[in-house]
Amino acid sequence: MTNPSSINWPEIDTILLDMDGTLLDLNFDLHFWMEYLPLVLANKHNLTHQESKDKFYPVMRAEEGKLHWYCLDYWQKIFELDIAKLKEDVAHLIQVHPFVLEFLEQARQ
Repeated sequence: MTNPSSINWPEIDTILLDMDGTLLDLNFDLHFWMEYLPLVLANKHNLTHQESKDKFYPVMRAEEGKLHWYCLDYWQKIFELDIAKLKEDVAHLIQVHPFVLEFLEQARQ
């Protein structure tokens, strides 16, 4: 990664960044979608965790690569769950990549 202090910031007008995997570690999203959500769905539908994965992974994979894949409102309708609230339940797992805060501070100035 380039040292943020070596970037010529006055020459830059706009910075576009993806959060997941760029600013934040992907482990949170992987855990949420692949473990926690299937567990919540298992409890809701009286399934085992594995049965839930077997039932709902294909539903999720069918939207992979489509705009719906990234839309929490879509998944909220599909699963009839408050996805944003569920993400809050496991928000303590969110980890920022090293040097992100320094980079953002430099970019802000």
